[in-house]
Amino acid sequence: MLDLRKIGAYISKLRKDRDLTQLELADQLNVSHQAVSKWERGDSLPDIGTLPQLARLFGKTVDDILNAGDHTEVREHLHLGTIVEEIAENKPEQVAERVNAGEVELEELVEVAPFVKASALHKVTERLDSSVLKVDVILSLAPFLGTDTLDELVRQVEGSEILWDAITGLAPFVSSDTLNRLVDKSIDGSLEVHRLVEIAPFLGREQVDRLVQHVEEGGLSWHLVQELAPFISKETLNRLVDRVVDGTIDANRIISLAPFLGREQVDRLILEAEEGSVSWNVVNELAPFISRETLGRLADRVVDGTIDANRIISLAPFLGRENLEKLIAGVEIEHLSPDLLASLAPFIDQGTLSRMVTNLLNKVK
Repeated sequence: MLDLRKIGAYISKLRKDRDLTQLELADQLNVSHQAVSKWERGDSLPDIGTLPQLARLFGKTVDDILNAGDHTEVREHLHLGTIVEEIAENKPEQVAERVNAGEVELEELVEVAPFVKASALHKVTERLDSSVLKVDVILSLAPFLGTDTLDELVRQVEGSEILWDAITGLAPFVSSDTLNRLVDKSIDGSLEVHRLVEIAPFLGREQVDRLVQHVEEGGLSWHLVQELAPFISKETLNRLVDRVVDGTIDANRIISLAPFLGREQVDRLILEAEEGSVSWNVVNELAPFISRETLGRLADRVVDGTIDANRIISLAPFLGRENLEKLIAGVEIEHLSPDLLASLAPFIDQGTLSRMVTNLLNKVK
């Protein structure tokens, strides 16, 4: 890997040996003195058109510059300068020919890629033999290749089980059209759907929502929805809640999405459970995600007798002191059972607990 700090120090030495200021060197290369300063600090490299000029100015080769003056016998790469000069002279076909013939290592192309324009790099890669362009190299070049080039590479490997890792690695860089095509292939069954989960962070909301809708229609497993949950849009989550309410989706399925449901969506499910249209088990499972206001309303309904006090037991860890005190003060003594007392005990203070035990004992008498 190119050592920018070492290269920068070498450029600085060459400049000082010529008794040039950064400004004077910049003027001769037709760049800003700030650019020269960044080179010498190791923050950046001269662009591919400037490197040959810089080398000629100091009587060096581009290889000398990129290897920071190291002697040939200790250099890791021997042909970086050749690649740079031929790309700078707009001869990408010569670079490709050298790589295909084994005269230049493909890893050397990877080394210079960060300061080569995507269009120039594309002209080289499109001429490379498929036997040369291995998956690991494609992944290394991905940040520097244009979208069209990457889309074509994905098209070449998407049908291969072995090369799916390439698609996963390329996902952050490919176009929306390519991602849409992968979603289409997953829906029509020509691509295993679990593959899409691996690239879910790079799918758009519309693409994720299409997959979820296909699950709703029975075309894909509900497990996919669980895997895609962090990326599902609010609108689609609302629709899933609607389908729980109208009974077309089992309420237990929505529980797995709880961490990603909004407060309004959770509260709506709780309200449906209070009215009996959704199982109370949903309330128990959603407890950590219920809003303070809704918990307060549930406590009020226990106090006024419209909800059985024993149903609130599972919510005790989430009720908070205010709601617990409301329950304790409001529950009639005849509704105070040993089980209810035992369930609330860990969450109430000692004085209140003693008073409740006394009341329960008096009730027994």
